Amino acid sequence: MANTNAVKDPKNGVVSCWVCTGVLIFADVFRIMMLGPNHNVANWVFLVLIVIWVIISIVETVKYKKEKNKK
Repeated sequence: MANTNAVKDPKNGVVSCWVCTGVLIFADVFRIMMLGPNHNVANWVFLVLIVIWVIISIVETVKYKKEKNKK
């Protein structure tokens, strides 16, 4: 996976990933409350985005933990 070095502190990068995941889940819950659960395309789009973001967050957390344990 490419490293963009967008976040200089790896711990902040991990926290940022999990905050974005939480915001995405909150947006989905808010969308369901406002529009109702009857929008199939939107349900699938949000589900795919949440799953992808959770996977990214887990990968970044594991990378951070491995790097932290090396030191």
